[in-house]
Amino acid sequence: MLTWLAFVLSLLALALSVLALFRGRALGFAPEILGGDVILPRSSTAGGVKFLLPLQFANAGYAGGVVHWVALRLTVDGHTAGSLLLSPVAEVDMQHFLRAKRRLEPENVESFGSFALDGKRALAKFILFEPADRRSAPAMKLRPGRYGFEVFYKAGVMREPRLGPVFEHVIEQKSIEQYEADETVYLINYQISLPSVRRELAGLEWLPRSRA
Repeated sequence: MLTWLAFVLSLLALALSVLALFRGRALGFAPEILGGDVILPRSSTAGGVKFLLPLQFANAGYAGGVVHWVALRLTVDGHTAGSLLLSPVAEVDMQHFLRAKRRLEPENVESFGSFALDGKRALAKFILFEPADRRSAPAMKLRPGRYGFEVFYKAGVMREPRLGPVFEHVIEQKSIEQYEADETVYLINYQISLPSVRRELAGLEWLPRSRA
């Protein structure tokens, strides 16, 4: 009898702990990032190779919090030993960016920093990344290959950075020639939907049309 009672109490304690865990996640600050697209801004205004990422920050919890920072790790052709860390240098106002014919100008670029994210809300951020170690490292040059992107972020009371979206794009020689000809290059993942990003740019033609 006592053994059976102890077993029931242990199951009850386990159920309560699981319920508390799920309740804490639902009521707490639970930020997530969705992304997959990459834009290479026109080379004449970028001042070196930079990557513009449309990212959607969503809070699945009811409590608000602060996203402290994001970072980007770039790996070409799977060579992890040569992975490059990129830092966010600016947030781009995409509507002004498009009106400026896709040029980075003071009117459409502002410094990027931590920001608040309310409960059950989503925000679209267009973040410009460049190599973190520009002073000592050689200037980055594009070459044909498979580019792997990993987005890291730290938010709320996280003790360690968390890995967000991971995706790849193949940059072909044709895209590099377009970039060198001062054209904006779009690397689009058509399998990923970015709802708040699309709403942010409603009515504006910023992406190439999806493949048939």
